[in-house]
Amino acid sequence: ATFHETFTHPILHEPSIPSEARCQLRVNLLQEELNELATAIKEKDLVEIADALADLQYVLSGAILEFGMANKFKTLFEEVQRSNMSKACKDMDEIEETKKWYAENRDINEFIVEQSNGVYILKRAEDGKILKNCNYSPADIERILKN
Repeated sequence: ATFHETFTHPILHEPSIPSEARCQLRVNLLQEELNELATAIKEKDLVEIADALADLQYVLSGAILEFGMANKFKTLFEEVQRSNMSKACKDMDEIEETKKWYAENRDINEFIVEQSNGVYILKRAEDGKILKNCNYSPADIERILKN
């Protein structure tokens, strides 16, 4: 916020979409930092990776201010965390139910099952991608934005 105030960048106080030009600037800034991260990773330059990650967070924080979500972002982030954690299965019965769902609905039949922190994780064998539990609960972002 200090950066935005000092350099007279917008800070909105309610969730809203800025002008098309400001939106494009936000996307361009994030893309520029993401490109720097990709280059740093390719070059295996840990200092530049750290710099790019910090810059991404900085630019993202500015976008949160500019889209008027500063006072809701902690709640939004916590809701996304809750949703992401609902990808885990509580027991092997839920793992089997989820495997069956993916076999019938996504034609995925090869899985990796892991246990971590008291839950079970189902992954696609092909690439290790974490699969959503059949009882997955998506983030309710709209509810948070409206409250």
